[in-house]
Amino acid sequence: MDDFEEKLHRTWVQLLIENDFREIAAIAIDSEISVLYNPDAPYGLALDIPSAIYSTVKNSEHIKQVMERALLSVCAGYLHDKYGDPVSDLVVFYRVKLIKVEEGWRNVIKNLIANVQNPNQAVVTEKTFLRDKKQPYTYNEMKFASQSEIRIAQEFERRKILFFPLPLAVRADTGNFYEDHREVDFLICDDGVWGILEVSYHPYRYEKDTEKDIWFKNAGILCIEHVPAESCYNNPSEVVTQFLSILARHRNR
Repeated sequence: MDDFEEKLHRTWVQLLIENDFREIAAIAIDSEISVLYNPDAPYGLALDIPSAIYSTVKNSEHIKQVMERALLSVCAGYLHDKYGDPVSDLVVFYRVKLIKVEEGWRNVIKNLIANVQNPNQAVVTEKTFLRDKKQPYTYNEMKFASQSEIRIAQEFERRKILFFPLPLAVRADTGNFYEDHREVDFLICDDGVWGILEVSYHPYRYEKDTEKDIWFKNAGILCIEHVPAESCYNNPSEVVTQFLSILARHRNR
């Protein structure tokens, strides 16, 4: 990106954050903007989206609408035709962001293919996303359901805490997949004590969440905390500190 496109990008992300579209801002940060020109004037804006979330963006009218509205607002008054008149009918194009080619990239990819062994990671999330024609977010070869979860994972990494993101838990009580298989956002073990941290997006699911919590508590995992996704995104350090403090109280029980 040139300097002008970099300024557009920076301002675009800031505008999304200031309008409380933090999840979409997280997508925008990893994207790139290119102004497309014909001989007479700029005619469009290309958004290069990382391959891991390209399908999610393309299949979500809400995300595209928010991204385009904010981007076109930022561009207003800054792009002109050859006569100096402002351009107002820009078209937004979506492209897969190209990956920089590293030396020996074919061997790198072959190793990734050979070493991908994560059948119990994000199984339920993937099925849910697939129904909505979406894909989970990826970070550091792990799958997540949101950018808020990624922020929490990064904080656990920074503190060198053992954690399992979106693990599949199985207890064959009924023989019914949807009752015997459960998935939590984070299973954590700290100093020999196990706990669960859930990133909550659904404030009105009390009964369903309570039933799921009891399912794990019957197995002896007693520390289960639900934290709003917005708090996880904005204050991951504070969320993790509070969770570990609560988990520590279960050490001697």
